Amino acid sequence: MNIGLVGEAPNDTEAIKNLLSRKYSSTVYEFYPLLNNIHGSQLDNQKTKRFLRIEYESRKPNVVIFIRDLDGTIRNNTTLNDRKEYFKTLNNVVNKKGVFLLNIFEIEALIISDIETFNKKFGCQLIYEDNPMEIENPKEDLKKKCHHFKESLNPEIFKLLRFEIVKQNCIYFKEFILELERIINTN
Repeated sequence: MNIGLVGEAPNDTEAIKNLLSRKYSSTVYEFYPLLNNIHGSQLDNQKTKRFLRIEYESRKPNVVIFIRDLDGTIRNNTTLNDRKEYFKTLNNVVNKKGVFLLNIFEIEALIISDIETFNKKFGCQLIYEDNPMEIENPKEDLKKKCHHFKESLNPEIFKLLRFEIVKQNCIYFKEFILELERIINTN
């Protein structure tokens, strides 16, 4: 099964590919990026829809995962409706074969969901007792507490994260996986 990934940055799509590959075997599932040269807010651009349609028709993925950051918590955000509209619009472009992974606040919330793995990698002893979805600016928080961390290391870190622990500790990721599996099972 071919699964395309559309994200705000190459690091994000590669990181999610690495995390999903921990659960979904490469002999059955092939994850690959779509729209490689389009980043961040460029995803909201009208031209993006045309580029996505062209790439979708040529690569023919069975499923497309759209990865975005909310840049806020569920209770404190200004972009939730925009992000939902973004997904709805682009999901139509891919014949409604899309699944939305909306990272709340940022993708680094998934790292905090398995902070033990992060601690082992960087020799830290960080503790997070809050829901990862409630931590504002998780990327900046990790950088401040662990000076070795850079977001460019996310793909490497996500290769190490324990899939089931992330799913257990991060509600939005668990909901995303349920939807992904529903779509996979209907294909």
